[in-house]
Amino acid sequence: MKKKKEEKEKKFLLREAILDIDKELKKLDKDKDNLKNQISRIDRNVEDSQSLEKQLQERIAKLLEKEAELTEKKKNNQVKMDRLSDKLSKIKKIKSEMADI
Repeated sequence: MKKKKEEKEKKFLLREAILDIDKELKKLDKDKDNLKNQISRIDRNVEDSQSLEKQLQERIAKLLEKEAELTEKKKNNQVKMDRLSDKLSKIKKIKSEMADI
């Protein structure tokens, strides 16, 4: 009779241990799901950040192109202005010489 009681106690303890393990497994599964969700959100954030970075790099490249165009236009306008200034100086010189006549 003592043996049966011991067996019942062992079975009870094993059942309790199995229940505790099941509870831990469920908790670990829940934690794993939470981590997967966090990783998914982080992945989306990284992808969004990379996409935004790419867009900004493209905008910067376009702005650099526009800056180069404007710099070239400025240079050309400066050359034209210098030529015009030379012509005006020559005209003033001619006027001055004609006034002396």
